[in-house]
Amino acid sequence: MRHRVSGRRLGRSSAHRRSLFRNLITQLFRYERIKTTEAKAKSIRAEAEKLITTAKRGQPERIVALANEGAKDRLAALVKARNAEELTQLAQAGQADQLETRAKQIALHARRQVLRTVSDKSVVNKLFHEIAPEFAERPGGYTRIIRLGVRQGDAAPMVLLELVD
Repeated sequence: MRHRVSGRRLGRSSAHRRSLFRNLITQLFRYERIKTTEAKAKSIRAEAEKLITTAKRGQPERIVALANEGAKDRLAALVKARNAEELTQLAQAGQADQLETRAKQIALHARRQVLRTVSDKSVVNKLFHEIAPEFAERPGGYTRIIRLGVRQGDAAPMVLLELVD
């Protein structure tokens, strides 16, 4: 029985599985769609969406703009509530330099978190500068799975995993 056991093992060791997931996620962000098996697509989907959400925090201009507007609730959805409180206080106190520095620190931390999974810096730049701004107002659900049928050789169910337009 697999009670309370999460994740798919896919018949691989943990290091091989981690490497596979990193490669698939990198390719998803590079080409914005990949053709893979259904089990692999379902396994990486959640992690890819978390990385997009993290990349949304990597936009210091947006963080500064929300703090200056005083939109604490929208800012708290983007960064941690504690940071949102601090940023809005800095904006209200008129400390623009400190606000900008703190926003850049938050953005840098987000970039480093993404770099743990996606090792190609050009793909990370694409994620932060092209993909994340597209989904800036979207609260989640950045990917879709389209079933393609079965693979000829072993009848494995194949899918197209793509980023939503």
